[in-house]
Amino acid sequence: MAKLKFYALCCRNMLSLKRHSTYIPKQDLHIVINTQDEGFKASAIDYCSSEGIEYTVTVSDGTPATGKNSVLDLFKDSDNDYMVLVDGDDFITPHGVVTYKKLAQATTPPDIAAIEYQFVLSKNYGQAKGHDISVIDLIKNPYHGCSDKKNFNTITSLGCRGFQQPKRWWKKAREGHYITTTRGDKYLDEFGSIHKRWANHCYSYINNWETHCRLVWWSKKAAQNTLRFDSSYVVGEDTLLYFEYKHEHFNNNLVMKHLFDRWPTYVYDCRVDGIVQAHRHKDGIMDRGWMLWLKKLADKYDELETDGKMHEERLPYITVCTDPYAPDADTSADVVWDLDYKPDICKLVLFPGKEKVIFH
Repeated sequence: MAKLKFYALCCRNMLSLKRHSTYIPKQDLHIVINTQDEGFKASAIDYCSSEGIEYTVTVSDGTPATGKNSVLDLFKDSDNDYMVLVDGDDFITPHGVVTYKKLAQATTPPDIAAIEYQFVLSKNYGQAKGHDISVIDLIKNPYHGCSDKKNFNTITSLGCRGFQQPKRWWKKAREGHYITTTRGDKYLDEFGSIHKRWANHCYSYINNWETHCRLVWWSKKAAQNTLRFDSSYVVGEDTLLYFEYKHEHFNNNLVMKHLFDRWPTYVYDCRVDGIVQAHRHKDGIMDRGWMLWLKKLADKYDELETDGKMHEERLPYITVCTDPYAPDADTSADVVWDLDYKPDICKLVLFPGKEKVIFH
């Protein structure tokens, strides 16, 4: 039987670290402590040791890429056949544990899998807790009444499909009108041009409706591939690697698939600020950091396109059979639900919900 391990990459938040063992069975979990915070490291080691959770401390240079590469190396050298990579502040739902375990036992599991329609928990700037609050608090302060900004449970949240964009957004972005420009403003004009290049690459070479699909699943074959996250990219290193793996797929070097995450298996939790927000407003200039990392990505995507490494063809999907006893059931699907299975999706979305997902 194929062996699967969930690797959670943690660097700063003990509450997030502890949440992993709430949803993932301890015997299936490996905590990777990759941090420059000595206090967090000590607390994480103490917790994992006391709870009997497998863990490893890896060397950190402060970049997400180096931390993720350390996970790939750990997996490559392990006796596990497949792995799921979880960024420390995010989490796998109980339904995700079931899904990925079943995928590991499929007849031919993919080497790489990325998720579409990803569920995101973001700070809700439209709500605030308490009654004695001003209009400004209601509109702009998700931290109202919050005593600890590292505690995601105390921050008002909004659930959404964070990387899905409607047709009107894509039209504006692909035409270069998403960044509002002012005649003669060189900064905004340059920003708008960069955003246009980036958006067109995403639209053409991902799936025509999302700006990012998260890599979550690796086989041992994929981990042994020489491709790695590029630590020179502080933001976007994961999408860059996505394009590289997609190129490998269409060159028949490995099998890559998408999982349509209608009932969330992986939740991107943005309630506690991460590296994207930390780098957004560089040198005190609004969105300056965003423009700089977006330009670096757009330039690299141009380079990949010139080298013939960008592919418009759609990747195949991980097939899921939700009712194995239905007349038209495909029991040869990659993932087959048990009879009367009801996914535990942490009450984030409705199950079964609408029969058909409608995209705008």
